Amino acid sequence: MTQRPNILFCIADDQSWPHASAYGCPWVNTPAFDRVAREGILFNNAFTPNAKCAPSRAAILTGRYSWQLQEACNHLCFFPSDYVTYPELFKDAGYATGFTGKSWAPGEPGTYPDGSPRKLVGPEHNDLKLNPPTKSIANIDYAANFVAFLNAKPDDQPFCFWYGGKEPHRGYEYGSGVRLGGKSLSDIDEVPPCWPATEDVKNDMLDYAFEIEWFDKHLGQILDILEERGELDNTLIMVTSDNGMPFPRMKGQLYEIAYHMPLAAMWKDAIELGRIVDDLINFVDFAPTFLE
Repeated sequence: MTQRPNILFCIADDQSWPHASAYGCPWVNTPAFDRVAREGILFNNAFTPNAKCAPSRAAILTGRYSWQLQEACNHLCFFPSDYVTYPELFKDAGYATGFTGKSWAPGEPGTYPDGSPRKLVGPEHNDLKLNPPTKSIANIDYAANFVAFLNAKPDDQPFCFWYGGKEPHRGYEYGSGVRLGGKSLSDIDEVPPCWPATEDVKNDMLDYAFEIEWFDKHLGQILDILEERGELDNTLIMVTSDNGMPFPRMKGQLYEIAYHMPLAAMWKDAIELGRIVDDLINFVDFAPTFLE
């Protein structure tokens, strides 16, 4: 292979392991994630070093642990000006960079020395909108914005793109999983023992699942777009989340489900297909692996 690969990093907002059908979860249907796992690698033991949005994403972008991130180890912070992100390095290497949805957030990314706003993952592509099925789901047409990004760059320029879905972050529209997602309370095979197994809790879990499936729907469209353009085989695709589900004793807490993340990777030109990996995977290794 002589072509430099494209890098597509896909990250859901607050999705815990094992909430994907590739992991056998009966109440979440994720055909796109499953495709990446089936045609690439499914990882069983991927962990973030910090179970909150901004610090988890900072670890991904810089390859640094929380204790190395200065202000960026916190939520709602300033991003250190002396830490370079991997998309910035890809841009310097001639890649087209950009994102749709949510990038590094929440916080203040700062400015470049010339005073222009710093773009930690590249320019934003959120102009194209749609009518979402609920008010809690973002009105961003992620897949259409990805197409706009591809159309704006030269055909022979490799890309490093960040698909940052804003789902399944709270708050959910109550009952949407049943009403719009075709789900049933009986789909829930197990309620965590720290919660009451009530109708309200089960509905909450299914509403969360419905939003995971929205993220996955756009992932599927993005995969189809790459395939139609002949770019799929030479694109390294990673699909994961930033931290655990936004429920009691989950996101931001010192329990496994807050740190244990779904992860699948596909790169048809270089990765042996259909493997399941049980090795420990740490989010701080993403950036140096991409760069290598």
